[in-house]
Amino acid sequence: MASALLYPNTSTAPIADLLEQGKVLFYSRPEGPLAELRRLVKCLRRARGELAACKARWRTTLRPALGPMGEPLPQRLRAELPLGLALACADLGTQVTAVQTRVAALEAACTPVAERLPAYRLLRSIPGVGPTVAAILLAEIGDIGWYSKFSQLRKLAGLDIIRVQSGQFTGQARISKGGRPLLRWALYQAALGVARTAAGRARLAALKAKRQGDWFAGFKAVVELAAKMLRVVRGVWRSGTLYDPRRMGGLWRQPH
Repeated sequence: MASALLYPNTSTAPIADLLEQGKVLFYSRPEGPLAELRRLVKCLRRARGELAACKARWRTTLRPALGPMGEPLPQRLRAELPLGLALACADLGTQVTAVQTRVAALEAACTPVAERLPAYRLLRSIPGVGPTVAAILLAEIGDIGWYSKFSQLRKLAGLDIIRVQSGQFTGQARISKGGRPLLRWALYQAALGVARTAAGRARLAALKAKRQGDWFAGFKAVVELAAKMLRVVRGVWRSGTLYDPRRMGGLWRQPH
C-alpha cells in the first residue's frame, strides 16, 4: 500500500487532503505499463520545457535584436546579420529542430505503452482526447481511485480558482496554474479538439458570450472548457464505461 510508505498506520484520507492542498501529487509506486508510461511522460515534460525555453530565448533576446517587435523582418536581413547574431540564430534553430524531433519521438513511444492500460480505451472514447493526450492523462493522473473529490483532480491540474486578497484589495479570480503543467496542457488540447466539433463550437461560443468586453474571453473560455473536460474524464474513468453523450450531456449543456 503506497500510503503506508508515507504515513504508516494511517488511512488514505489524510493523503487525499494533502493532494487537494497540493502538497503531494502521488502517493503510490506504480509498476508495469504505468511506471513505464510515467517515465516516458517525464522525459516528454522535460523536452517540452526545453522547447519553451528556446521560444522564450527567441522572444526576449534574439527577436528584439533583429528589429522592432510586431514588424515583419526585411528580406535582406539574413545577409546583413552580424556574425555573432547569425550564429546565435542558427544555433537556436538547430536546437529547436532537435527538441521537436525528440518530442515527436516521445509522443509516438507513449501510445503503445498507454494502450496496454485498461483506461486508455475509455479516455479515447471522449471527444477531443487523442492518443497523446490520453497517454498524458493516464501518466499524470495515475489511478483515478486515488481522488475521492473532483477538487483534488482540479488542484492537480492547476485549474482551481484562486483570488488574491490583501486588506481592502481583492484581485480578479484566476486559475492557480499549480500542480502539473503537462496535465493542464493536455486538457487544454482536448478542449481545443472538442471546439472543432459543431457542439463544441456552440459550447465555446456560449462561454465567450458571458465574458463580453473581456480581451481574453476566448482563452478563458477554452480554459473553462478544459476544466469541464477534466470532469468528463473523471466521470468516464470512474464509471469504467465508454463515453456516452446521452449520459455525459453536461459537456454540451449551455452555461447559466
